[in-house]
Amino acid sequence: MNLEPLNSDNKTGGKAGSEIRTVGGVARALASLTILALAAIAILVVLDVIPRAAFAEVATKTAMIAGICVVSVVAIGFLTRR
Repeated sequence: MNLEPLNSDNKTGGKAGSEIRTVGGVARALASLTILALAAIAILVVLDVIPRAAFAEVATKTAMIAGICVVSVVAIGFLTRR
């Protein structure tokens, strides 16, 4: 629910600009970009543009980094709740 007043000089009525600035909007945008990047990498591995051996070396480290990021975001989310 958007409780910001409508801005008369904003052609979208103030809604589109304020929605993306919310934490949920930013999280959804980052999640969408991450999913698209992972899909692109998977396609490149399947087409052998990226060799599977090279991908296997990096995959474990990438999974650990992603896990650390997820835990950090969850922890920050709990800390910022009122």
